[in-house]
Amino acid sequence: MRLPLALLALAALGLAREAAEEEEAAAGRFTAAGRQRCRWALRWAAGAGELRVSCGPAAGGGTARSCAYRGEPRSCPAYGGRRRQFWKQILGRLRRRRPHPCAPGGPLSARLCGPDRAPPEAQLRLLPDPAGTPGPAEPPATAGTPDPLGPKHTGDHSHEHVPLRKPAPLGACGPTQPIGACP
Repeated sequence: MRLPLALLALAALGLAREAAEEEEAAAGRFTAAGRQRCRWALRWAAGAGELRVSCGPAAGGGTARSCAYRGEPRSCPAYGGRRRQFWKQILGRLRRRRPHPCAPGGPLSARLCGPDRAPPEAQLRLLPDPAGTPGPAEPPATAGTPDPLGPKHTGDHSHEHVPLRKPAPLGACGPTQPIGACP
């Protein structure tokens, strides 16, 4: 009689510990790569986790931003025993996202629940921007104004043609000779 009661108490203690772990990492703060101070909060609904992020303007200016990521991390087999590691890895990726944590990009995934280790729904995806949330600042309209530096550089050097000179024989020309004096 005592053994089943003891097992029941241990099971209840284990469930309480799991609930406390989920509650433990429910909110926090971090500094993003762009030097913005950000807050995050985790909410659960219908098996899906929603990570809400709000960041103030950077020290050099900018706008405040907020966004939300949603996914089902519980669908990852490794999540059950390593929740803390999962969320540390997710927040690390969020911290390094450029130019800011709410920037569009690929889904957030922890290494332990990466694309080849868990179903795609385990990754956190950026939700569409709700109306009223400020987006990135738009540059002023400059249509029709020529760029003083010329056309934008695309990194393609195929349009540049620089004729090569044949090397001069040793002793014939030196660095002190005028450019046109050497063959």
